[in-house]
Amino acid sequence: MSLKLDPFLVCNRLVKEEWENREYELHLKRLNEIKNRKTKVETIRFPIILNNSKKAQLDQENQNDIDRNAFYTEKKIRKINSQKNPDIWNPEYEKRKIRDMNRNRGITSLETENQRIAKKIKNAKGVYSIKKWDEDFENHMRYLKFSEKKFYTPRGMGHRKLKSLPDMKYERTNYTQKNKNTLKMLNQAVNQQDRGDVVLMKTLVQLNYYERMETKKNYEETYQSDLKKGLIKVMEKQYEPLINALLTDNNSVDIDKIYESLYEPSEAAVVITEAIISRNSEDRESLLAAFESKIDSSLSSEIENKLEGELKLFLLNFIQNQNLNKEKCDEKQAESYAKTLETNFSYTSDEFLEIFKSSSKKELNIFFKSFQKIHGEDVCKEADMYKPICKSIKFIQTFLNNPILYKTEKIQKTFKANKPEFLRLLAIQSNKDLDEIVKTYNKRTNIDTDIKNAFSEDVARLILKMVHKNSDE
Repeated sequence: MSLKLDPFLVCNRLVKEEWENREYELHLKRLNEIKNRKTKVETIRFPIILNNSKKAQLDQENQNDIDRNAFYTEKKIRKINSQKNPDIWNPEYEKRKIRDMNRNRGITSLETENQRIAKKIKNAKGVYSIKKWDEDFENHMRYLKFSEKKFYTPRGMGHRKLKSLPDMKYERTNYTQKNKNTLKMLNQAVNQQDRGDVVLMKTLVQLNYYERMETKKNYEETYQSDLKKGLIKVMEKQYEPLINALLTDNNSVDIDKIYESLYEPSEAAVVITEAIISRNSEDRESLLAAFESKIDSSLSSEIENKLEGELKLFLLNFIQNQNLNKEKCDEKQAESYAKTLETNFSYTSDEFLEIFKSSSKKELNIFFKSFQKIHGEDVCKEADMYKPICKSIKFIQTFLNNPILYKTEKIQKTFKANKPEFLRLLAIQSNKDLDEIVKTYNKRTNIDTDIKNAFSEDVARLILKMVHKNSDE
């Protein structure tokens, strides 16, 4: 180890010289030790590569192919030798005669053409064009108007037949003309020739539920395309819930709910009852027909097969009630039902089921109030509230007591839990009910404020137009 001293640490010249000599001697000693050390450095020798690796790889691959083919050939030979009557036909063999190929090509093309025509005939459907009907109607009216002055036989008959009609203007009714303009604007929105939100503001949001369904049907018949899918495709994502609410068939939604509820009696008791009692006679018949068309079975058959006991008998009688929407009310008959029905009645008795099979909504409401006034209790006792039939009867009683209040509370609940369902419930209400619902809704919270807070500005403007289409707001 060398000894290295700093000059400023030495205070004497003699001491400094002695230390430098000592350091020099140590250096010489270290050099001698290095010279006398025996070292052996092994040199690394690299082998000289004389072969071609790529060529060896290709040769190996070729040899592997030869071995594989030889293996399969040997396997086939062993299989043939093991059979008594071997099949030596090669399925890959094909005749190369030109006449056979041309003949086969002709047969194949003929079969393909026959299959195409058969498929076209099988999938053919009747086409009803409202545009063609309108043209025929206008031509007919022009003919009648032209025939007022001169006598002509019916078109296409006799020697006085008209070969062509003179150009005469004929005005259709305002509703038909308005409907045609609505279809034209909607088609422009689907084809992106006009802004979708502007078209919705002028058309669908100003119509009631029945007019929208009729417009949707007419559009599909005229332009052979789905209006709802077309609008959703070209408009922004924020408008999709509103478009679905405006153009969704209420019967289709309720049918799905009814069919799913049949597997749970407690749910079926409310869902089926609500679907029947909240509709008028025409809508109820339409629902039952649509259910049978979609499920391939009537609602009565499904209730008969999937429900049991008291609830089954009650619903079967209730959906057969043809007097439910009758305007005339026999108050004496309703009160007599309440008097003659004893407190310990059975839910399956004929007299009890007859009440819900033949009474109107007004008579049922009077029956519930009279029964409570006479007997001091509701029709369903507290001990029976767990039964599905009592849930159904309690729902009828609640709904008939104040239908507008029930609809308002349902809309308010869906507003918090399910915004698309909230829009759908608003869209299916009649103009008269919608005005009453808005008034009842505003007694608790303001519907305009809720809509503006829950939806974007553009969507909220359309919804408010739909809600207040009968007012000046």
